[in-house]
Amino acid sequence: MSTQFTAVTEEGKVPNTYMTGEVSYKKQTSEIHPENTTIKDVSFEPCARTNWHSNASLQLIIVTQGEGYYQERGGKINLLQKGQVLTILPGIEHWYGATPESSYSHITIVTEIDKGSGTWMESVTDEEYYSLIF
Repeated sequence: MSTQFTAVTEEGKVPNTYMTGEVSYKKQTSEIHPENTTIKDVSFEPCARTNWHSNASLQLIIVTQGEGYYQERGGKINLLQKGQVLTILPGIEHWYGATPESSYSHITIVTEIDKGSGTWMESVTDEEYYSLIF
């Protein structure tokens, strides 16, 4: 017996209102995951990054390609690499994006989307972004 699932893909560029640089996404909608969950494959060109933001619900990030950065407000910048998984709790102010030398991609899973989309804040400045020294 075979089960068929319907899947819808939406894709495009993320508006620069919420990002610095080129960021694209593919959003998967299907009967496989709960209807109150969003799953997106997000790709960042080198130096591209989100603004500071917080989520209204739990967000999981699975790094799939390249190297990226993740920082919580007041914390240090963390290097992200393929295979890493992040859990970002609701209300935590943070940003993420590609390093200057590498593009970066991740799958993001946001649960309980009925709680809202969260809050977008100011851009991550070049000074903040380039403050990571190895």
